[in-house]
Amino acid sequence: MPADTQKITMQLDADTRFSAAAGGAGRYFADAAGLANSAVSDLQSAIVAVCNQELERIKDSGQRLEVTVTKSPDRIEVVMKRRAANGGPGKDSAEQGRIAGVDRVQHETQAEMVITRLTKYVGEEVSAG
Repeated sequence: MPADTQKITMQLDADTRFSAAAGGAGRYFADAAGLANSAVSDLQSAIVAVCNQELERIKDSGQRLEVTVTKSPDRIEVVMKRRAANGGPGKDSAEQGRIAGVDRVQHETQAEMVITRLTKYVGEEVSAG
């Protein structure tokens, strides 16, 4: 990992009140990257909303949601991992698309894990606009 890359990893119990922690980590990195206040707030809101969805899916299962927020020179990436329900991606694959506040949304299943990745690109061309 390059020296200018920072990462925060957390494991959240299935309680949506913990979504604020993931959103706060994203907000911290977005502010440090120099994004405009509106972009910082939009990213935080997107992280909290998606985290809430994922935590609702694992409620009453005893699972934890693993959330990793990474700031690289050109992006902020939020990766959420949980065990797949019923052995497959189910409706997760149909939800791939756009979410306000992020530039890219990806859903995938690897082995028994469902992974949601949110990406917000940062840099001179983004902060200048």
